[in-house]
Amino acid sequence: MIEVVLTFPTPDGTREIVVDAERTTFGRGGDVDHRLDDQGLSRVNSTIYRDGDRVWIVDENSTNGTYINGQPCAATGTPLRSGDVIKIGNSTSLTVRLGEKQAVAAATAVSHAAATVTSLPQPKQNILPLVLIAGAVLVISVSAVLIGIVAFGGGTTVASNYGNPLIDEENTNRREPSTSPTPKPGTNNSPSSNENTTVTESPGGTTEPTQPTLPSGKKYMEMSDAEKRQYLEIKAMRIAQIIGNNNSEQIPPAAVDKIKAFVEGYASRVKSKSLGGCRFGDNLQTTFERASKNAPFVVRAFNERGVDPRIGLYLAMIESEHCVCLQSPTGPLGMFQFTFSTAKLHFEPSSGVVQGSSPTNPDDRCKPEPAARAAASYMKALTGRFGTGPSSVPLAIGSYNSGEGGLSSNLQKALDSNSGLPRDFWTLIANGEKLSKQFQSENFKYVPKFFAAAIIGENPQDFGLNLQPISTYSK
Repeated sequence: MIEVVLTFPTPDGTREIVVDAERTTFGRGGDVDHRLDDQGLSRVNSTIYRDGDRVWIVDENSTNGTYINGQPCAATGTPLRSGDVIKIGNSTSLTVRLGEKQAVAAATAVSHAAATVTSLPQPKQNILPLVLIAGAVLVISVSAVLIGIVAFGGGTTVASNYGNPLIDEENTNRREPSTSPTPKPGTNNSPSSNENTTVTESPGGTTEPTQPTLPSGKKYMEMSDAEKRQYLEIKAMRIAQIIGNNNSEQIPPAAVDKIKAFVEGYASRVKSKSLGGCRFGDNLQTTFERASKNAPFVVRAFNERGVDPRIGLYLAMIESEHCVCLQSPTGPLGMFQFTFSTAKLHFEPSSGVVQGSSPTNPDDRCKPEPAARAAASYMKALTGRFGTGPSSVPLAIGSYNSGEGGLSSNLQKALDSNSGLPRDFWTLIANGEKLSKQFQSENFKYVPKFFAAAIIGENPQDFGLNLQPISTYSK
Protein backbone atom coordinates (compact mmCIF):
# COMPACT_ATOMS: atom_id res chain seq x y z
CA MET A 1 0.00 0.00 0.00
CA ILE A 2 1.32 3.45 -0.86
CA GLU A 3 2.45 5.92 1.76
CA VAL A 4 0.40 9.11 2.06
CA VAL A 5 2.14 12.10 3.65
CA LEU A 6 0.92 15.68 3.99
CA THR A 7 3.47 18.43 4.58
CA PHE A 8 2.80 21.99 5.70
CA PRO A 9 4.86 24.90 6.99
CA THR A 10 4.87 25.98 10.64
CA PRO A 11 6.87 28.65 12.50
CA ASP A 12 9.16 25.84 13.68
CA GLY A 13 9.72 24.37 10.22
CA THR A 14 7.95 21.92 7.95
CA ARG A 15 5.65 19.41 9.65
CA GLU A 16 4.50 16.07 8.27
CA ILE A 17 1.26 14.17 8.77
CA VAL A 18 1.21 10.50 7.78
CA VAL A 19 -2.27 9.42 6.64
CA ASP A 20 -2.47 5.68 7.21
CA ALA A 21 -6.08 5.14 8.36
CA GLU A 22 -9.12 4.47 6.16
CA ARG A 23 -10.59 7.77 7.37
CA THR A 24 -8.65 10.77 8.71
CA THR A 25 -10.36 14.01 9.74
CA PHE A 26 -8.97 17.55 9.87
CA GLY A 27 -10.33 20.69 11.51
CA ARG A 28 -10.16 22.84 14.61
CA GLY A 29 -12.48 20.78 16.85
CA GLY A 30 -11.33 18.54 19.64
CA ASP A 31 -12.73 15.35 18.10
CA VAL A 32 -10.85 15.35 14.79
CA ASP A 33 -7.81 13.19 14.08
CA HIS A 34 -5.64 16.23 13.29
CA ARG A 35 -6.48 19.51 14.98
CA LEU A 36 -4.93 22.49 13.18
CA ASP A 37 -4.43 26.00 14.52
CA ASP A 38 -6.45 27.99 11.99
CA GLN A 39 -9.59 29.87 13.05
CA GLY A 40 -10.88 29.70 9.47
CA LEU A 41 -11.37 25.94 9.80
CA SER A 42 -14.67 24.35 10.75
CA ARG A 43 -14.68 21.95 13.67
CA VAL A 44 -14.63 19.08 11.21
CA ASN A 45 -13.45 20.64 7.99
CA SER A 46 -12.31 17.84 5.68
CA THR A 47 -11.82 14.08 5.63
CA ILE A 48 -9.26 12.08 3.66
CA TYR A 49 -10.26 8.52 2.77
CA ARG A 50 -8.06 5.74 1.46
CA ASP A 51 -8.94 2.34 0.05
CA GLY A 52 -5.82 0.48 -0.99
CA ASP A 53 -3.99 2.82 -3.37
CA ARG A 54 -7.04 5.05 -3.85
CA VAL A 55 -6.90 8.31 -1.87
CA TRP A 56 -9.52 11.05 -1.96
CA ILE A 57 -10.67 14.04 0.09
CA VAL A 58 -14.21 15.13 1.04
CA ASP A 59 -15.24 18.54 2.32
CA GLU A 60 -17.45 18.15 5.40
CA ASN A 61 -19.72 21.09 4.64
CA SER A 62 -17.08 23.47 6.02
CA THR A 63 -17.58 27.23 6.20
CA ASN A 64 -14.62 28.14 3.98
CA GLY A 65 -14.49 25.00 1.86
CA THR A 66 -11.74 22.61 0.76
CA TYR A 67 -9.71 23.43 -2.35
CA ILE A 68 -7.37 21.18 -4.31
CA ASN A 69 -4.93 23.05 -6.56
CA GLY A 70 -7.21 26.08 -6.36
CA GLN A 71 -10.38 24.17 -7.35
CA PRO A 72 -13.20 23.47 -4.86
CA CYS A 73 -13.53 19.89 -3.73
CA ALA A 74 -16.10 17.99 -5.79
CA ALA A 75 -19.44 17.30 -4.13
CA THR A 76 -18.66 13.59 -3.99
CA GLY A 77 -14.95 13.97 -3.16
CA THR A 78 -11.78 14.64 -5.16
CA PRO A 79 -9.02 12.04 -5.79
CA LEU A 80 -5.58 13.08 -4.54
CA ARG A 81 -2.29 12.75 -6.41
CA SER A 82 1.29 13.40 -5.45
CA GLY A 83 2.06 17.12 -5.59
CA ASP A 84 -1.53 18.27 -5.06
CA VAL A 85 -1.93 21.25 -2.72
CA ILE A 86 -4.93 21.23 -0.36
CA LYS A 87 -6.07 24.62 0.90
CA ILE A 88 -8.37 24.74 3.94
CA GLY A 89 -9.32 27.40 6.48
CA ASN A 90 -7.75 30.84 6.27
CA SER A 91 -4.14 29.86 5.68
CA THR A 92 -3.61 26.09 5.99
CA SER A 93 -1.89 24.63 2.93
CA LEU A 94 -1.16 20.88 2.83
CA THR A 95 1.05 19.40 0.10
CA VAL A 96 0.33 15.76 -0.80
CA ARG A 97 3.12 13.24 -1.26
CA LEU A 98 2.29 9.71 -2.39
CA GLY A 99 4.94 7.00 -2.70
CA GLU A 100 6.09 3.55 -1.72
CA LYS A 101 6.85 3.10 1.96
CA GLN A 102 10.53 3.23 2.72
CA ALA A 103 10.54 -0.10 4.51
CA VAL A 104 14.15 -0.97 3.79
CA ALA A 105 15.45 2.42 4.91
CA ALA A 106 13.39 2.23 8.08
CA ALA A 107 14.66 -1.26 8.85
CA THR A 108 18.24 -0.12 8.31
CA ALA A 109 17.74 2.83 10.62
CA VAL A 110 16.28 0.63 13.35
CA SER A 111 19.14 -1.87 12.98
CA HIS A 112 21.71 0.91 13.18
CA ALA A 113 20.06 2.38 16.26
CA ALA A 114 20.01 -1.02 17.95
CA ALA A 115 23.68 -1.55 17.18
CA THR A 116 24.51 1.88 18.63
CA VAL A 117 22.65 1.13 21.84
CA THR A 118 24.28 -2.26 22.40
CA SER A 119 27.75 -0.83 21.82
CA LEU A 120 27.50 1.71 24.62
CA PRO A 121 29.78 0.99 27.59
CA GLN A 122 28.08 -0.16 30.77
CA PRO A 123 28.18 2.39 33.60
CA LYS A 124 30.49 1.42 36.42
CA GLN A 125 29.58 3.99 39.05
CA ASN A 126 27.26 3.26 41.98
CA ILE A 127 23.80 4.59 41.08
CA LEU A 128 22.24 4.27 44.56
CA PRO A 129 22.80 7.96 45.48
CA LEU A 130 21.14 9.04 42.24
CA VAL A 131 18.11 6.83 42.94
CA LEU A 132 17.73 8.28 46.45
CA ILE A 133 17.95 11.86 45.14
CA ALA A 134 15.35 11.14 42.41
CA GLY A 135 13.01 9.61 44.99
CA ALA A 136 13.28 12.64 47.23
CA VAL A 137 12.53 15.00 44.33
CA LEU A 138 9.48 12.91 43.39
CA VAL A 139 8.07 13.02 46.95
CA ILE A 140 8.53 16.80 47.12
CA SER A 141 6.84 17.28 43.72
CA VAL A 142 3.81 15.14 44.61
CA SER A 143 3.43 16.97 47.92
CA ALA A 144 3.49 20.34 46.13
CA VAL A 145 0.78 19.21 43.71
CA LEU A 146 -1.47 17.97 46.53
CA ILE A 147 -1.03 21.21 48.44
CA GLY A 148 -1.92 23.17 45.30
CA ILE A 149 -5.09 21.13 44.79
CA VAL A 150 -6.21 21.70 48.38
CA ALA A 151 -5.37 25.42 48.27
CA PHE A 152 -6.78 26.21 44.85
CA GLY A 153 -9.44 23.50 44.39
CA GLY A 154 -12.58 24.02 42.32
CA GLY A 155 -11.04 23.97 38.87
CA THR A 156 -12.96 22.64 35.87
CA THR A 157 -12.28 19.22 34.45
CA VAL A 158 -12.73 18.98 30.68
CA ALA A 159 -13.53 15.49 29.41
CA SER A 160 -13.85 14.20 25.89
CA ASN A 161 -16.94 12.05 25.27
CA TYR A 162 -17.13 10.29 21.94
CA GLY A 163 -20.27 8.31 22.72
CA ASN A 164 -21.06 4.64 22.35
CA PRO A 165 -22.50 3.75 18.94
CA LEU A 166 -25.25 1.86 20.77
CA ILE A 167 -26.15 4.25 23.58
CA ASP A 168 -25.97 7.92 22.70
CA GLU A 169 -25.73 9.33 26.21
CA GLU A 170 -22.49 9.74 28.20
CA ASN A 171 -21.83 6.04 28.51
CA THR A 172 -19.45 3.10 28.19
CA ASN A 173 -16.67 2.32 25.72
CA ARG A 174 -17.26 2.95 22.01
CA ARG A 175 -15.05 0.06 20.93
CA GLU A 176 -16.82 -2.65 22.95
CA PRO A 177 -20.56 -2.07 22.68
CA SER A 178 -21.38 -5.74 23.19
CA THR A 179 -20.29 -5.54 26.84
CA SER A 180 -23.32 -3.37 27.71
CA PRO A 181 -26.09 -5.41 29.34
CA THR A 182 -29.17 -5.86 27.19
CA PRO A 183 -32.05 -3.83 28.61
CA LYS A 184 -35.34 -5.53 29.31
CA PRO A 185 -38.51 -4.02 27.88
CA GLY A 186 -40.51 -2.23 30.52
CA THR A 187 -37.68 -0.87 32.64
CA ASN A 188 -37.76 2.88 33.00
CA ASN A 189 -34.34 4.15 31.95
CA SER A 190 -35.02 5.65 28.56
CA PRO A 191 -32.40 8.15 27.45
CA SER A 192 -35.21 10.47 26.42
CA SER A 193 -35.91 11.20 30.06
CA ASN A 194 -32.31 12.14 30.78
CA GLU A 195 -31.31 14.86 28.31
CA ASN A 196 -28.68 17.15 29.76
CA THR A 197 -28.06 20.76 28.83
CA THR A 198 -24.39 21.32 28.09
CA VAL A 199 -22.09 24.20 27.24
CA THR A 200 -19.01 23.44 25.15
CA GLU A 201 -15.94 25.62 24.87
CA SER A 202 -14.84 25.93 21.26
CA PRO A 203 -11.17 26.26 20.28
CA GLY A 204 -11.80 29.86 19.29
CA GLY A 205 -12.79 30.76 22.84
CA THR A 206 -16.48 31.29 22.10
CA THR A 207 -19.22 29.43 23.93
CA GLU A 208 -21.89 27.52 22.03
CA PRO A 209 -25.49 28.22 23.08
CA THR A 210 -27.08 25.79 25.47
CA GLN A 211 -29.42 23.19 24.06
CA PRO A 212 -33.13 24.05 24.43
CA THR A 213 -34.98 22.30 27.22
CA LEU A 214 -37.13 19.34 26.22
CA PRO A 215 -40.82 19.39 27.13
CA SER A 216 -40.91 17.36 30.34
CA GLY A 217 -43.32 14.85 31.78
CA LYS A 218 -45.37 14.38 28.60
CA LYS A 219 -45.69 11.73 25.94
CA TYR A 220 -45.28 13.04 22.41
CA MET A 221 -48.98 12.89 21.59
CA GLU A 222 -49.80 14.89 24.74
CA MET A 223 -47.60 17.82 23.68
CA SER A 224 -48.83 20.99 22.04
CA ASP A 225 -47.85 21.59 18.44
CA ALA A 226 -45.14 24.04 19.50
CA GLU A 227 -43.78 21.52 22.04
CA LYS A 228 -43.74 18.80 19.39
CA ARG A 229 -41.69 20.95 17.05
CA GLN A 230 -39.26 21.83 19.84
CA TYR A 231 -38.96 18.16 20.77
CA LEU A 232 -38.33 17.10 17.17
CA GLU A 233 -35.79 19.86 16.55
CA ILE A 234 -33.74 18.66 19.54
CA LYS A 235 -34.08 14.97 18.77
CA ALA A 236 -33.36 15.37 15.05
CA MET A 237 -30.20 17.31 15.89
CA ARG A 238 -29.21 14.54 18.26
CA ILE A 239 -29.69 11.88 15.57
CA ALA A 240 -27.66 13.96 13.08
CA GLN A 241 -24.84 14.28 15.61
CA ILE A 242 -24.85 10.57 16.46
CA ILE A 243 -24.82 9.17 12.94
CA GLY A 244 -22.32 11.81 11.82
CA ASN A 245 -20.05 11.42 14.87
CA ASN A 246 -19.92 15.16 15.26
CA ASN A 247 -21.65 18.44 15.91
CA SER A 248 -24.37 19.33 13.42
CA GLU A 249 -25.65 22.56 11.95
CA GLN A 250 -29.27 23.41 12.65
CA ILE A 251 -31.72 21.34 10.60
CA PRO A 252 -33.88 23.74 8.51
CA PRO A 253 -37.53 24.29 9.54
CA ALA A 254 -38.74 22.87 6.22
CA ALA A 255 -36.93 19.61 6.98
CA VAL A 256 -38.35 19.53 10.52
CA ASP A 257 -41.82 19.88 8.96
CA LYS A 258 -41.20 16.79 6.85
CA ILE A 259 -39.82 14.84 9.81
CA LYS A 260 -42.83 15.86 11.89
CA ALA A 261 -45.26 14.59 9.24
CA PHE A 262 -43.66 11.14 9.34
CA VAL A 263 -43.47 11.07 13.15
CA GLU A 264 -47.19 11.88 13.29
CA GLY A 265 -47.90 9.06 10.87
CA TYR A 266 -45.94 6.56 12.95
CA ALA A 267 -47.44 7.81 16.22
CA SER A 268 -50.97 7.37 14.89
CA ARG A 269 -50.29 3.61 14.81
CA VAL A 270 -49.66 3.30 18.56
CA LYS A 271 -53.21 2.15 19.27
CA SER A 272 -53.98 0.48 15.95
CA LYS A 273 -54.93 -3.18 15.81
CA SER A 274 -52.17 -5.70 15.03
CA LEU A 275 -52.46 -6.93 11.44
CA GLY A 276 -50.77 -10.29 11.87
CA GLY A 277 -47.88 -11.63 9.80
CA CYS A 278 -45.26 -9.11 8.70
CA ARG A 279 -46.74 -6.11 6.94
CA PHE A 280 -46.25 -2.38 6.51
CA GLY A 281 -48.53 -0.21 8.64
CA ASP A 282 -48.80 -2.63 11.55
CA ASN A 283 -49.30 -1.63 15.18
CA LEU A 284 -46.30 0.48 16.23
CA GLN A 285 -45.41 -1.63 19.27
CA THR A 286 -45.43 -4.77 17.12
CA THR A 287 -43.30 -3.09 14.44
CA PHE A 288 -40.59 -1.87 16.80
CA GLU A 289 -40.59 -5.15 18.74
CA ARG A 290 -39.71 -6.81 15.44
CA ALA A 291 -36.85 -4.32 15.06
CA SER A 292 -35.59 -5.10 18.57
CA LYS A 293 -35.36 -8.80 17.68
CA ASN A 294 -33.36 -8.07 14.54
CA ALA A 295 -31.19 -5.49 16.29
CA PRO A 296 -28.37 -7.75 17.62
CA PHE A 297 -27.11 -8.94 14.23
CA VAL A 298 -27.70 -5.54 12.57
CA VAL A 299 -25.69 -3.88 15.34
CA ARG A 300 -22.92 -6.46 14.99
CA ALA A 301 -22.72 -6.17 11.19
CA PHE A 302 -22.55 -2.37 11.13
CA ASN A 303 -20.06 -2.20 13.99
CA GLU A 304 -17.78 -4.59 12.11
CA ARG A 305 -17.76 -2.13 9.19
CA GLY A 306 -17.25 0.93 11.37
CA VAL A 307 -20.66 2.38 10.47
CA ASP A 308 -23.02 3.56 13.20
CA PRO A 309 -25.49 0.69 13.82
CA ARG A 310 -28.45 3.01 14.07
CA ILE A 311 -28.08 3.71 10.37
CA GLY A 312 -28.71 0.03 9.69
CA LEU A 313 -31.55 -0.30 12.19
CA TYR A 314 -33.58 2.54 10.70
CA LEU A 315 -32.72 1.83 7.08
CA ALA A 316 -34.34 -1.56 7.64
CA MET A 317 -37.29 0.17 9.30
CA ILE A 318 -38.08 2.44 6.36
CA GLU A 319 -37.20 -0.17 3.71
CA SER A 320 -39.21 -3.10 5.10
CA GLU A 321 -40.31 -2.33 8.67
CA HIS A 322 -37.95 -5.20 9.53
CA CYS A 323 -39.83 -7.82 7.51
CA VAL A 324 -37.00 -10.15 6.49
CA CYS A 325 -38.38 -11.32 3.12
CA LEU A 326 -40.49 -8.44 1.89
CA GLN A 327 -40.49 -7.76 -1.86
CA SER A 328 -41.42 -4.46 -3.47
CA PRO A 329 -43.46 -4.34 -6.70
CA THR A 330 -40.32 -3.27 -8.62
CA GLY A 331 -38.31 -6.31 -7.49
CA PRO A 332 -35.97 -5.42 -4.56
CA LEU A 333 -36.08 -8.15 -1.93
CA GLY A 334 -35.40 -8.68 1.76
CA MET A 335 -35.14 -6.64 4.93
CA PHE A 336 -32.83 -4.12 3.23
CA GLN A 337 -34.59 -4.25 -0.16
CA PHE A 338 -31.57 -5.14 -2.30
CA THR A 339 -31.83 -5.13 -6.06
CA PHE A 340 -30.15 -8.07 -7.77
CA SER A 341 -27.25 -5.99 -9.15
CA THR A 342 -26.44 -4.21 -5.87
CA ALA A 343 -26.74 -7.45 -3.91
CA LYS A 344 -24.21 -9.10 -6.23
CA LEU A 345 -21.70 -6.42 -5.27
CA HIS A 346 -22.11 -6.62 -1.51
CA PHE A 347 -23.18 -10.13 -0.49
CA GLU A 348 -20.30 -12.44 0.44
CA PRO A 349 -20.41 -14.88 -1.21
CA SER A 350 -22.51 -13.46 -4.05
CA SER A 351 -23.41 -16.93 -5.36
CA GLY A 352 -26.41 -16.99 -3.01
CA VAL A 353 -28.01 -14.03 -4.81
CA VAL A 354 -30.21 -15.32 -7.62
CA GLN A 355 -32.02 -13.38 -10.35
CA GLY A 356 -35.80 -13.66 -10.14
CA SER A 357 -35.98 -14.66 -6.46
CA SER A 358 -39.13 -13.91 -4.46
CA PRO A 359 -40.63 -14.59 -0.98
CA THR A 360 -41.88 -17.95 -2.27
CA ASN A 361 -38.53 -18.72 -3.89
CA PRO A 362 -36.07 -16.78 -1.71
CA ASP A 363 -32.33 -16.23 -2.05
CA ASP A 364 -29.79 -14.87 0.45
CA ARG A 365 -31.47 -11.47 0.44
CA CYS A 366 -34.15 -13.07 2.63
CA LYS A 367 -31.55 -14.26 5.16
CA PRO A 368 -31.42 -11.42 7.67
CA GLU A 369 -27.84 -11.80 8.90
CA PRO A 370 -26.14 -11.95 5.46
CA ALA A 371 -28.45 -9.11 4.38
CA ALA A 372 -27.33 -7.00 7.35
CA ARG A 373 -23.67 -7.59 6.49
CA ALA A 374 -24.32 -6.63 2.87
CA ALA A 375 -26.18 -3.47 3.91
CA ALA A 376 -23.28 -2.50 6.17
CA SER A 377 -20.88 -3.04 3.24
CA TYR A 378 -23.03 -0.88 0.98
CA MET A 379 -23.33 1.93 3.54
CA LYS A 380 -19.58 1.80 4.15
CA ALA A 381 -19.07 2.41 0.43
CA LEU A 382 -21.62 5.24 0.37
CA THR A 383 -20.21 7.07 3.38
CA GLY A 384 -16.78 6.66 1.82
CA ARG A 385 -18.07 8.51 -1.21
CA PHE A 386 -20.18 11.20 0.42
CA GLY A 387 -18.40 11.64 3.77
CA THR A 388 -19.02 10.82 7.42
CA GLY A 389 -19.83 14.25 8.84
CA PRO A 390 -23.31 15.11 10.16
CA SER A 391 -24.20 16.89 6.91
CA SER A 392 -22.76 14.14 4.73
CA VAL A 393 -24.23 10.97 6.26
CA PRO A 394 -27.80 11.96 5.27
CA LEU A 395 -26.50 12.16 1.69
CA ALA A 396 -25.28 8.58 1.97
CA ILE A 397 -28.64 7.53 3.43
CA GLY A 398 -30.47 9.30 0.62
CA SER A 399 -28.26 7.63 -1.95
CA TYR A 400 -29.19 4.21 -0.53
CA ASN A 401 -32.65 4.84 -1.92
CA SER A 402 -31.77 6.56 -5.20
CA GLY A 403 -28.54 4.81 -6.03
CA GLU A 404 -25.33 6.75 -5.59
CA GLY A 405 -25.26 7.89 -9.22
CA GLY A 406 -28.76 9.36 -9.04
CA LEU A 407 -28.03 11.25 -5.86
CA SER A 408 -24.70 12.52 -7.17
CA SER A 409 -26.19 14.02 -10.32
CA ASN A 410 -29.03 15.69 -8.44
CA LEU A 411 -26.67 16.96 -5.76
CA GLN A 412 -24.44 18.46 -8.42
CA LYS A 413 -27.43 20.19 -10.03
CA ALA A 414 -28.35 21.76 -6.70
CA LEU A 415 -24.81 22.88 -6.02
CA ASP A 416 -24.33 24.25 -9.53
CA SER A 417 -27.46 26.35 -9.12
CA ASN A 418 -25.80 28.50 -6.46
CA SER A 419 -22.11 28.40 -5.61
CA GLY A 420 -22.83 29.40 -2.02
CA LEU A 421 -24.87 26.31 -1.19
CA PRO A 422 -23.53 23.85 1.40
CA ARG A 423 -23.11 20.21 0.40
CA ASP A 424 -25.81 18.43 2.37
CA PHE A 425 -29.13 16.67 1.94
CA TRP A 426 -31.13 19.60 3.28
CA THR A 427 -29.71 21.70 0.43
CA LEU A 428 -31.40 19.33 -2.00
CA ILE A 429 -34.73 19.85 -0.26
CA ALA A 430 -34.30 23.63 -0.45
CA ASN A 431 -33.58 23.37 -4.18
CA GLY A 432 -36.14 20.73 -5.03
CA GLU A 433 -37.60 22.61 -7.98
CA LYS A 434 -34.27 22.22 -9.81
CA LEU A 435 -34.18 18.44 -9.44
CA SER A 436 -35.92 15.52 -11.12
CA LYS A 437 -39.58 14.72 -10.36
CA GLN A 438 -38.57 11.18 -9.33
CA PHE A 439 -36.08 12.58 -6.86
CA GLN A 440 -38.67 14.99 -5.43
CA SER A 441 -41.33 12.31 -5.06
CA GLU A 442 -39.11 9.63 -3.47
CA ASN A 443 -35.89 10.97 -2.00
CA PHE A 444 -37.35 14.06 -0.38
CA LYS A 445 -39.35 11.68 1.77
CA TYR A 446 -36.62 9.13 2.42
CA VAL A 447 -34.21 10.95 4.73
CA PRO A 448 -36.90 12.72 6.82
CA LYS A 449 -38.63 9.36 7.22
CA PHE A 450 -35.33 7.84 8.39
CA PHE A 451 -35.03 10.60 10.99
CA ALA A 452 -38.61 10.05 12.13
CA ALA A 453 -38.07 6.30 12.57
CA ALA A 454 -34.79 6.92 14.43
CA ILE A 455 -36.34 9.48 16.77
CA ILE A 456 -39.10 7.05 17.76
CA GLY A 457 -36.81 4.00 17.88
CA GLU A 458 -34.28 5.73 20.14
CA ASN A 459 -36.95 7.31 22.37
CA PRO A 460 -39.74 4.70 22.33
CA GLN A 461 -41.15 5.44 25.78
CA ASP A 462 -41.85 9.03 24.72
CA PHE A 463 -44.30 7.51 22.21
CA GLY A 464 -45.97 5.10 24.63
CA LEU A 465 -43.99 2.02 23.54
CA ASN A 466 -42.96 -0.59 26.09
CA LEU A 467 -39.40 -0.85 24.78
CA GLN A 468 -35.92 0.47 25.37
CA PRO A 469 -33.99 2.28 22.58
CA ILE A 470 -33.77 -0.23 19.75
CA SER A 471 -30.01 0.16 19.42
CA THR A 472 -29.55 -1.14 22.98
CA TYR A 473 -30.85 -4.60 22.06
CA SER A 474 -27.36 -5.82 21.26
CA LYS A 475 -27.51 -9.46 22.44
